Amino acid sequence: MLESGHRRAATGVLEQMKDTLGIDAPPGVTATLLYRPEYFGKPFTDYLNDCTRGESDWSVGERELFAAFVSKLNLCPW
Repeated sequence: MLESGHRRAATGVLEQMKDTLGIDAPPGVTATLLYRPEYFGKPFTDYLNDCTRGESDWSVGERELFAAFVSKLNLCPW
């Protein structure tokens, strides 16, 4: 479903991403967020924004750096 089941607007975004980045397929997380965004994409994005931008003892920059470090350890391409 994530390869062919997106709505027209999401399909356009994914195609533009592939063309712009010169990749065969968009990152799986992007395809997942755009597939039925009202069911998963928006609630997850809202939660993620709360985690990275909400009240915390850590600054936004520290949280972003921590996320980037963990992504690097997990060999994430983004």
